[in-house]
Amino acid sequence: MTLTSLTRETLSDQIARQLMNFIVTTNLQPGDLLPSETKLAADFGVSRSVVREAMRSLAAQGAIEVISGKGAIVRPVDDSLLRIFFQRAIEVGQGSHVELMEIRKPLEVQSSALAAQRRTAEEAESILETVSAMANELGNLEKYAVLDVELHLQIAAAAHNQLLYHLISSVRTMLHNVVLTGLQRRKGRDQLERIQTVHTAIARAIEQSDPGAARDAMAVHFDEAMQFINSTG
Repeated sequence: MTLTSLTRETLSDQIARQLMNFIVTTNLQPGDLLPSETKLAADFGVSRSVVREAMRSLAAQGAIEVISGKGAIVRPVDDSLLRIFFQRAIEVGQGSHVELMEIRKPLEVQSSALAAQRRTAEEAESILETVSAMANELGNLEKYAVLDVELHLQIAAAAHNQLLYHLISSVRTMLHNVVLTGLQRRKGRDQLERIQTVHTAIARAIEQSDPGAARDAMAVHFDEAMQFINSTG
C-alpha cells in the first residue's frame, strides 16, 4: 500500500471557514461590514495575525474585500474567479474552445427555455432589438460578434437564475474572439444568414413564451456551430 502525506488544516484556514459560516448564518449582505480584526481575534481566541491571514484568504476567494481604514466588507457574488479559471485553462492548454462550446450548450439551451418562461416584456423587446441590430451588421463581423455575445448574455439574464447567469457570463471574456473567429471562417453570406436565422428563431421563441421552441432553436444553434468547427478542424 502506498501512503500519501496528509495536509492539516491551518488555524487561519479554520478561521476563514468559520468566518464564511458567520457571514451566512448572520445573513450579512454585500457591502455589510465584518467585525474588526481585534473583535474577531478575541471572539475566536486567536491572534490578530491569524485573523488577518484568514481575511486575506477570503479576499482571494472573492468573498470579502478589505478596505484600508474601514475594514472588511462582504462582496457581492460575481463570476470573476470562474472567469479567471476558464481563461487560464484555455491559455495553458488544459481546455479548448471545443470543450468550451460543449460546456456552453447545455447551459444556454436551459437558459433559453427559462428565458421563454420568465422574461419580462422589456427583456423580450431588448432581445428582439439586439437580433434586429445583428441583421444589420452581417457585413461587419466585428460588430456582429459583439452583438452576438450581448444577445446570449441578455438571454441568460432573462432566465432569472443567478447561478446560471454567472456560469454563462464567466466565459464571456473569451466569447468575442471565439465568435469572431467562427464568423470569419464562414464562406459566403448564406452561411452568415443561416446563423442569423437561428438567432432570430431563438429570440422569437422567447418573445412568444415558447420554452420548447427556444430550447430546440438554441440546441440547433450549438449543434450547427459544433459541426462547422469539426468540419473545418
